[in-house]
Amino acid sequence: MSVPSVSKPFLWWCTVLTVIILLCVIVYRTGAAWYHNHQLRKDFSAAVPASPYQQGTPLEQMDLGAYSSYFPGISGEPEYSLTHRIEAPVSLKYYTEIPTDETAVALEIPKGTMIEAIPEDTQGSSFYELGYGYTSYPTYGKGWRYVRPFKTAEAASPGLGEEYYYIKIDRLEAVLDAAIRANKPFRAAVRQQHWTLNQGTHTFARLIDEALYQNGAYLSPDLFYRILDRWNLMLLGATAIVTVVLLRTGAGFPRARR
Repeated sequence: MSVPSVSKPFLWWCTVLTVIILLCVIVYRTGAAWYHNHQLRKDFSAAVPASPYQQGTPLEQMDLGAYSSYFPGISGEPEYSLTHRIEAPVSLKYYTEIPTDETAVALEIPKGTMIEAIPEDTQGSSFYELGYGYTSYPTYGKGWRYVRPFKTAEAASPGLGEEYYYIKIDRLEAVLDAAIRANKPFRAAVRQQHWTLNQGTHTFARLIDEALYQNGAYLSPDLFYRILDRWNLMLLGATAIVTVVLLRTGAGFPRARR
């Protein structure tokens, strides 16, 4: 039994429709990101007097404890058990400053190291401890965070100290993602907000940023969406490929029969 061949005009129109759909998705995602960023700037009301962030104070000289009032404590013990220790899903590289090409790593926790993702003695919320692990402070550069390193199982580990370092936010998001997957209550919290896991990870990694924003202390660069993010670039690439294939077929616009 032979399968009827698909006509070239039909394939041409399907290809054109695919290109149009891809372009519409790109325009929608780009517009949504632009609108989000515009609203952030528009709705931000700077506190008076200006916060140390607003004054451009170096993080090393800033009293980070001044922001603790933005996070009211939660009384009582949690009604569920948590998985506090997990294996680091990625290598965690910490720096004493936002690095340049010549900046050396000050502290590294290798991938697979057992780390205390959720502090067992956290005061208030058992989900985060301000300035520790993945609950980091924003810097003046997008994508870089200021935080105390995760504690490891090694008693002599420098990660046990209270010194702050700089680290890329995607490293911390990887740990946060693993911590959410390892703890059913956190997964439930994500579902209750109707978020995807990626959305939950993105939001939880910026808890401090959101509190600073709501209190007029700082408009963190990590709250802004990328206009051309990875997905938009992938969609652009797919659109370009489909367009090239369409042009190379030499089909052109289907002519009407006479």
